[in-house]
Amino acid sequence: MSDMTSEEHTPAENIAKAVGVILWLFAITAGYFWAHKPFTVDVLDGLSRSLSGIAAWLGITWLGAALGKRVAGRWLTGEEPMTRLTLSAGIGLGLLSLLMLALGLLGGLHRVVAWGLVLVLGLLLWPSSRSLLADLRMLQVPRPKNGFQRWLMIYGGLSLLLTFFLALAPPTGWDTLVYHLTGPRLFLEAGRIAHPFDLPYLGFPQLGEMQFTLGMLLAGEQVAPLLHFGYGLMAFGITVSLARRAFGQDAAWLAGALLLSVPSLLSLMTRAYVDATLLFYATATLYTLVRWRESQTDENPAESWLILSGLFCGFSGGVKYTAVVIPMALAVSIVWISRHKRVRVIVGRLLFVAAPAVLLVLPWTLENWFTTGNPVYPFFLSGGIYWDQWRRWWFGRPGTGLAATAPWRLLTAPIEAVILGTEGADLYDATIGPLLLPSLPLLIAVWQKLTRKARGVAGHLLLFFAVGYAFWLNGLARTALLLQSRLLSLTFGAVAVLGGAALEKLQALRSPQLAVDWLARAVISLVLALLLMSGVTTFLQVNPLPVNLGLETRDEYLTRRLGWYYPTIEYLNNDLPEDSVVLFLWEPRSYHCTADCRPDALLDRWLHTIEHHGRDSRSIAAAWRAAGATHLLLHRTGYEKLVEDGFDPITEADQETLRKLLRNQTVKLKDFGGAYQVYALRDQG
Repeated sequence: MSDMTSEEHTPAENIAKAVGVILWLFAITAGYFWAHKPFTVDVLDGLSRSLSGIAAWLGITWLGAALGKRVAGRWLTGEEPMTRLTLSAGIGLGLLSLLMLALGLLGGLHRVVAWGLVLVLGLLLWPSSRSLLADLRMLQVPRPKNGFQRWLMIYGGLSLLLTFFLALAPPTGWDTLVYHLTGPRLFLEAGRIAHPFDLPYLGFPQLGEMQFTLGMLLAGEQVAPLLHFGYGLMAFGITVSLARRAFGQDAAWLAGALLLSVPSLLSLMTRAYVDATLLFYATATLYTLVRWRESQTDENPAESWLILSGLFCGFSGGVKYTAVVIPMALAVSIVWISRHKRVRVIVGRLLFVAAPAVLLVLPWTLENWFTTGNPVYPFFLSGGIYWDQWRRWWFGRPGTGLAATAPWRLLTAPIEAVILGTEGADLYDATIGPLLLPSLPLLIAVWQKLTRKARGVAGHLLLFFAVGYAFWLNGLARTALLLQSRLLSLTFGAVAVLGGAALEKLQALRSPQLAVDWLARAVISLVLALLLMSGVTTFLQVNPLPVNLGLETRDEYLTRRLGWYYPTIEYLNNDLPEDSVVLFLWEPRSYHCTADCRPDALLDRWLHTIEHHGRDSRSIAAAWRAAGATHLLLHRTGYEKLVEDGFDPITEADQETLRKLLRNQTVKLKDFGGAYQVYALRDQG
């Protein structure tokens, strides 16, 4: 009987004991972590910033892919899953930019409107989203066939991983702070697209910036560089797809490695820029051209591929003015392919490309016309807001290029760009690396080893590169301001594909005396190892992980990365009267300035003022006061460097006028390490 009673009470006793154990464990755990907190508010804030940025980036990209699939999915059914996803995302993201442009022109740039747009599109595109999941499930990681390809995969994976973590950090890129994010910030402050003060770059096409605006509305500034990083991944994907289709799997491995061997491309992918965006749309245009060339017959003219070419051309024109070379090269290729057809057929094919391209570019020119008075602001026309003939000369600086100073260097420009070009330096302002461009001449050695079909594709890619190269060389010849290899980056996809084809065919030159293909692979392996080492070094110097994880605050990171610039801007934000208007001299970056700051975007404010008001410091100060200015920010380090370099025509008389103005018309408020000085303009009396 006693045993039975014991059994009846056992379950209750067990429950009581279990509850006691749980309470004990929770109490001890809570007490321990009360005394030893696993994270601080700053850590939580940093992690949430990073995770929200990643989520918004992936969400926008997914929404874009679903929209692109809804619009053009029926034309892409025969493509490989990666190619289909990449092209769909490019189309959809471009259309999202146009939707944001429409919202901006209507005054709808508000967070609630952006979230409403995203949610409505998400519901409407639900069926397309489900089909995207099927494509994702079909994706397969390529399997390397040998040790060399395994090394290419390791290099590419590690390089992209380092690039991703750098892209998560707060923005510090030069052009990011000058206009790529400054424009979206100004649009969000106004609730609409506007041109509130003299920042000529706001007249550039805004496809990339509209996506940055959407990202900032949804989650903040951290989304913008991730969107650009995503375009870099898409450019890599479509380059590999083009190489695989045209020249085979082995060439695709090499093409991908060549593209990722460009240090400046990886660097640009960490910033809120648009160069990788243009690279993707340019390479996607080439892919659609190749597909049309393969598919078109008398029975099947394959106009859908021409329409897609027109879409990607149009999106390219919405990214940068330099994209004008893309439709030029495309038109020549289409005419050549159609040379045996009647004129009516040729014109029809060109119209299939031109019609969607013009429709997609037109909104950006109309926006410019409405906001500045010049549809292609600030080029060609002398009129337009804040613009005149003098500034047109200043912006172009004709006669300062290599044609006037050292014409023989036009022949050696690509070699100089490869060997001497360094990102952030005056000479070519980009680090291309020793593999990409030098791989192109190797085609000469293996041209006869290519099949007739492969030579046909290579010819069109070479034409595309030649048009882009001629455009770049013309810029170098005209003005020293265009001595930038970055302007050649839209051709990098084509060059990578051609270089991959050339390197893959080197095995045909192998002989018992010399295994040239093995030697080339050895050189490539060594170069990639050194580039990866350099990338790791840069990563350690920047050290983005603490700020990404919240172990370092945003302000601490920006102070560490931007030097005296950031504490100067914080002083303007926090210590000047609320109604202050600050004119910048020789400082174009104003993104972080939440006060009313007027950047010196073209570094011409002083000379342009002298051009209109002479060298009378009183008249200059009076004109600035009449325009509402209350303070000046002088970037003295930048000013002194420009005077020392001697390129800008800052005469001794101009310098003396500046000294008089600072001495007699201002009061110095603060000096930041001799790099920046803040002045208050004296009252008129």
